[in-house]
Amino acid sequence: MDSVILVTFKIKGIPIPIKIASTNEPTREQILKKVTDFANGYDLSGEIQFKKLLKENDHKMYIYEIGDKKCMVLVEKLEKIKEFEEIDS
Repeated sequence: MDSVILVTFKIKGIPIPIKIASTNEPTREQILKKVTDFANGYDLSGEIQFKKLLKENDHKMYIYEIGDKKCMVLVEKLEKIKEFEEIDS
């Protein structure tokens, strides 16, 4: 059974979570690069620091700080159960 990796970035100062779906799990370096890209893109100032990694089953949560703003990155492994069926028109 195929799986899909859903990565959700929740950054204080950005009103909505940013979600990325992938077929492969990102490395810590790839996550840091995205956090840096988002911080630059949304004009968030301050040093980016990794604080903690939490693991539970196939899920991971990376906690960063961008200056005084908290950033949480949730990496979830989702099982791909079924595709949508095509509808004849």
